[in-house]
Amino acid sequence: MTDFLTRFETHFKANFLQDLTDTLSEAQNEKVYACAFGTDSDFGTLFLAVNTEESLARHISEMKQKDLCDTPEDEIYYRWGCSEYQYGGDTHLNGISDILQDIDNAYDYKDQIIEIIVQVVRDTDEAVFRKYGQSKTDIVFFVSMTDDDEALALENETVVQMTEAELAASFLKRYEQEE
Repeated sequence: MTDFLTRFETHFKANFLQDLTDTLSEAQNEKVYACAFGTDSDFGTLFLAVNTEESLARHISEMKQKDLCDTPEDEIYYRWGCSEYQYGGDTHLNGISDILQDIDNAYDYKDQIIEIIVQVVRDTDEAVFRKYGQSKTDIVFFVSMTDDDEALALENETVVQMTEAELAASFLKRYEQEE
């Protein structure tokens, strides 16, 4: 493993659990349904985004009042577009961008970065979620790119690696509802 990947893994492991517990604590009276890791097309940033059924309902209501949500497609976007998620914006994980930007070619390590994220999520004990009234098996985990047409492929690839099979299968069909 390169020095860059070692630094990334160490920082990610150290901060993900703390960020997750802080976020679950903040949302503990709500039903978490999604936990996304957002990045950009260069893999120069990384952020945690979490959403709940209740925060989604509030957000859709607000968007409808502004005439920004008037189709089923809009509601699907608000459900799965991690840039719309209401929790996790101010986390320690955001500091990992410094490590990603310290290297000229973070994108070249995309596959290894994703492997690290996937492994850390898989290794996170169910007890962490139960402590805050959640269940890991009820949450859709995925990685997304906020500025790239390849986001859908990345989301679909990573959801099956981190999420229970039944939820992942449903996630993979999320846009079929539009037809």
